[in-house]
Amino acid sequence: MQSLFDQLNLDYPGLEDVKRAVTRGDLVAAGAHLLAHYQGKRQERCLDFWDLSGPEDYPPMPWGAASTAEQLWKNTPARVAEGKLFASGQEFDFSTDRAIDWCSHIFWAGDRYDLVSQPRCMLRRMYWLRALDVYHLQGDAAAREKAERQFHRLLESWLVYAQWVKEEFVVQCAFRLGDAISQSGLTRSWYMYLPSPHLPAEFKLRLLQHIAEGAEDIQRRAQWNPWIWGLGEASGLGYVGLLFPELKAAPGWRQKCFDFANHFFQTELRSDGTLKRIHFCPHYAGLTAAWPLSFYPQIARLGYTDVLEPGARAAIERLADWTANVQKPDNTVPQITASDLPGFGRWLAAGAAIFQRPDWLYIATAGKQGQAPTHTSCVLPDAGGFILRDGFKPDSMVACFHNGDYHHTERTSLALDLYAAGRTLVTAPGRYGYYQPEFVPYFASAGYNTLMVDGSPLQVWGEHSLRQGRDLTDTSWKLGADVDWAWGSHPTGFDAAPDLRWQRGLLFAKGEYWLVVDRIRGAGAHDFSLRWLLTPSETVVEPDGLGVHTRNPDANVRFVPAVPAGTRLDVWLGHREPLRGWYSAENGTMMASPQLEYTWRGGAPALTAMLIVPYRDQLPAYTLSLSSTADGIHELVVTHADREDRLQLDLRGAGAAQLVRSKGGRSGLPLNLTPA
Repeated sequence: MQSLFDQLNLDYPGLEDVKRAVTRGDLVAAGAHLLAHYQGKRQERCLDFWDLSGPEDYPPMPWGAASTAEQLWKNTPARVAEGKLFASGQEFDFSTDRAIDWCSHIFWAGDRYDLVSQPRCMLRRMYWLRALDVYHLQGDAAAREKAERQFHRLLESWLVYAQWVKEEFVVQCAFRLGDAISQSGLTRSWYMYLPSPHLPAEFKLRLLQHIAEGAEDIQRRAQWNPWIWGLGEASGLGYVGLLFPELKAAPGWRQKCFDFANHFFQTELRSDGTLKRIHFCPHYAGLTAAWPLSFYPQIARLGYTDVLEPGARAAIERLADWTANVQKPDNTVPQITASDLPGFGRWLAAGAAIFQRPDWLYIATAGKQGQAPTHTSCVLPDAGGFILRDGFKPDSMVACFHNGDYHHTERTSLALDLYAAGRTLVTAPGRYGYYQPEFVPYFASAGYNTLMVDGSPLQVWGEHSLRQGRDLTDTSWKLGADVDWAWGSHPTGFDAAPDLRWQRGLLFAKGEYWLVVDRIRGAGAHDFSLRWLLTPSETVVEPDGLGVHTRNPDANVRFVPAVPAGTRLDVWLGHREPLRGWYSAENGTMMASPQLEYTWRGGAPALTAMLIVPYRDQLPAYTLSLSSTADGIHELVVTHADREDRLQLDLRGAGAAQLVRSKGGRSGLPLNLTPA
């Protein structure tokens, strides 16, 4: 233990007895005095410091997407106390020593990236410590002893093998020590189990030394990646420096954490809050925003209230605004571009006070608390995203329309995510196991609400930023109180049809319906496949063989198509050959979900449309008609009772769009949808 005492600043206030014992060479007494010192600090550095709400306090996932025990951060305390862990689609039973394999398939070690070993990575990240801590806090004496003995057994096992994982991705070490997002890690758990009579003093001191060595390892090996991984490194290092200030290196660790975070937030965001590295990905953008929204309110309790530079604080607000804009009222986010389903409401609510943003609290609580935002719909130009909504309450309608690619892997351009009546109705495939090879084509392209031509997806686009065009040759939008309009364009072709171009328009009649228009530009005869992925639902094909509606107990949706003559509809549900009809709520899980596929062979140019109407119980009596003239003028008419909406598209030359709304036979003024 001499090396541990060598790392301590023995002149730190409160360590007088430790220093005297070390001076006289009595390391046993010095260790006892050191543990007693930390015991006196346990309340302020652990119990008062951390958010002690447990995994069971997280909002449940909707429509049976997964049970609480099956979530990465939602393993129930009782399961973990028994030695069971569900992570990334696999269950681990490490209730016996021989079942613990900490080290095989090291994840991101020596530049190796093994998709199959992702669950093992979760095990070594030690997110499960949080659930074990909660079990300890909420239990009686017997439960506390059970948690303490489980903690001792598992960490003794870990300390034996830890030397073999030194060269893995250093972020893993940072997560083990302390993660600002999940609020889990050895730094917290060391304090949690400090009073336990079932843990030997020697073990407690050895684990403390392991934590200090881990921090030094991060300081030495961290790559400081300019996105969430770098923040993970910063949090692991920062928490040790903050909660063990008696260590000589602690001031340097804290400063490195603060310096990196300030630099990151001032250099790695675009003007609309988009992360430079990932463009449109609600999952990673939200995780990145959750870091400061969790970290800074926590450390303010220890008196660190002035560590944010003004530019960093402003950037954090932009990033959190980005997350708030894509957050849906049921605390989920669009699953476009590899996103998990759970949203970030708890972190928005946590950051609302310190950043003085009552609108975040309003969004996080679906209008129950806080103050309503001054806007509804918005455009995230650097992310390539239209976020179109009529409100923030549970029954509001929300559309996410993505006009861009992601990481040169997922071909998500012109994909949609639609929410209404308390449920996401139309979605994206999510992600499965970081794309295990056999699922890449589906989860990266074919599973989206997309158009496939001659069996091929869109060509990769790359970086993008939306620019407001004046016509229909490119991208344009118009946001209003009653109607939103967004017109997106994919600038390249399809793998098998590189000369074709696809454009998609979304007319959002707030509180009523979405009308999706698909325009294919080019020439020649082709095979077309237009696909729509629903959340898990029971579907009913209507008598015309093309219309579809769902039959769910909570919320429903009706599809009314205007497609070429001879179009065929297939409704796929959990098919392997071909791979269709799958949905992944989180990494590693798959659910069978209806995927509508409209196929036809026809010539280009072409225009099709889909009317999408949300409802609860009564099937809505909407109709859609599409008429065209030879010179490129098209009219789509949506009728419902005594109301009629006419969307007029003039696709000659630059093109123009306008909407005429009528009720009871009386027409309103035409609304020009293309910018003047």
